[in-house]
Amino acid sequence: MSDPRSVSALDERAAQWALRADADTLSPEEEAELDAWIAADPRHAGAFARAMAANAYFDRAVALGVAREIPDAQDFPATQIVEAPSRRTVSRRLWLGGAAGALAASLLAAVGLNRLTGSMTLSADKGTVRRTALQDGSAVTLNAGTEVSVAMQPLERRISMLAGEANFDVARDPARPFIVEAGAVRIRVVGTSFLVHLSNLGDVAVIVREGRVEVQAQGAEPALLAAGDRIDVPARGSIVREQLSTGEVDRLGLWQRGEMDLTGLTLADAARQYARYSDRRIVIDDPQVGDLKVAGVFSTSDPAGFAQAAALAHGLKVTTSDDAVVLSRK
Repeated sequence: MSDPRSVSALDERAAQWALRADADTLSPEEEAELDAWIAADPRHAGAFARAMAANAYFDRAVALGVAREIPDAQDFPATQIVEAPSRRTVSRRLWLGGAAGALAASLLAAVGLNRLTGSMTLSADKGTVRRTALQDGSAVTLNAGTEVSVAMQPLERRISMLAGEANFDVARDPARPFIVEAGAVRIRVVGTSFLVHLSNLGDVAVIVREGRVEVQAQGAEPALLAAGDRIDVPARGSIVREQLSTGEVDRLGLWQRGEMDLTGLTLADAARQYARYSDRRIVIDDPQVGDLKVAGVFSTSDPAGFAQAAALAHGLKVTTSDDAVVLSRK
């Protein structure tokens, strides 16, 4: 059996938070600390979702009377032990650690795959970012205006992107590959973290945060991507692959924290980006003003603040109303 101490520091921290949240022992201050930890990094949200899902699956297994050969309680720290009436105790740290595969497989066989299957549609409205834990312990974060269809099947986990942008934190399950279909692109993984963007024109971008991803574009050979790799598959034209720095990968996921990096975009492009998040439009009637470049990270919920910053940078005039912010020459 794998050494439970091999569990990653991230999963260890997530497991500790999940145990306390599951037991409903968090104070208001600790709940705020947990919220801040989850919001600090999408990987934290994914690890916490997997930990909570593991707790739920374990509890269901106990309720259904699942009996398995599991380690004695004294093998693990007392803070990681969960008591079950008339059952030997089991460490949820083990569930999330190196022995998770074997233990999960035996529990799933007893509980039944029907508990882990099902279909649903998820969407995020304008101005919102939605994070959802899936039945398998994975987590999906949807950017504003994004819609996906989820189908959890016994032999595979399949997501169909209908529009928008999403981050996937995938729980590892070699027996059930995780497949994302976006336009003419098919992405296959076992366990990893990656971003997918599907444009209105059918262009697809895949950015890998952790692990490895296989990308299959229609009419092309499969491409294996590692952490930091980005591949752009246009609806028309040539496929482009590049290696990004850690900072560049993080900037591409800023929308999950309510921010976006507009560096290098024109004012017209930035206005279109804000239209995804707010009903308060940025209006630019002068094409020359629209072609001016911007730089910086801005809040997705503050188009007026962005317009003021752009006006200061380029010597423009800002006129505001309830539903619009107009940028023009002085």
